[in-house]
Amino acid sequence: MSDARDGTGDTAPAVSRRLRGLVLAVWALLIAHLAATLLWTAPGWVTGRPQEGPLSAEPSGTAGYGALETWMTPVFDQGWSLFAPEPLHVDYTLRVRGVYRGGGGAPVPGPWIDATAVELRALTGHALPAATERPARRVAAEAREAYLALPEAGRDVVLRSTAAAPDVSGHPVAWAELRAALLGTGAAAGVVDRYLAADRALAAYATQVVRASGSDRTHRRPVSVQAEVVRRPVPPYGSAERPRPTTLTFGARPLLRLPGQDDAAFGAVWAGLQELGHGAGR
Repeated sequence: MSDARDGTGDTAPAVSRRLRGLVLAVWALLIAHLAATLLWTAPGWVTGRPQEGPLSAEPSGTAGYGALETWMTPVFDQGWSLFAPEPLHVDYTLRVRGVYRGGGGAPVPGPWIDATAVELRALTGHALPAATERPARRVAAEAREAYLALPEAGRDVVLRSTAAAPDVSGHPVAWAELRAALLGTGAAAGVVDRYLAADRALAAYATQVVRASGSDRTHRRPVSVQAEVVRRPVPPYGSAERPRPTTLTFGARPLLRLPGQDDAAFGAVWAGLQELGHGAGR
């Protein structure tokens, strides 16, 4: 009996030490994550974040930012508005469509696809939805912000080449041409490159959505894609006034697939979300 009691007494501290170690590890992880979130939302000069923002294809400015980016994206990505005393009350919608070659080579626009509405189906019924399930809103918001940073003449260039009249040759405007045209309006190179990164992200996402939605099978393979960003201010609680939305319809762009995009995985997820929509409509 004495040996049994001694044995029991010997094992208790070991269990206690393991429990304390686990608790300390959890707390250390939480504190490290909070610190990473604060750094991620801090001004770019703190961590060496590229000034053109997260949509840029340029490498990170510092090794520290690269490590921070690896941890925070894509699941934990946050913006400074998370800590704002009065967060922005704005809703963004991204609509995309394919542009097809009709009779005589004339461009024919396909139907608009509300990418944001489809993504919202992934959030329904989830207590902790991931940031990876709502990329359309982020891409739309960043594209609009980069567009507004351009001078007025540059904005006109961005909105040219619509599906109704892409350009004289009937081809969408590529990014090398677009960059030269934007620089010709007097826009700063950094502002232009930031916009081009957002524009390419729009085109890549629109390409994936159009292909996954089956529009290319219905209207043949698209020759270009187009994106439209709708910004709706959310009225304050109890207000009867409904602010009018603003719409930006960007010009036609070439089909684009960026490194790291998985068309098969995206198509499988998108098909499942479309099925959810069909089921809700029945």
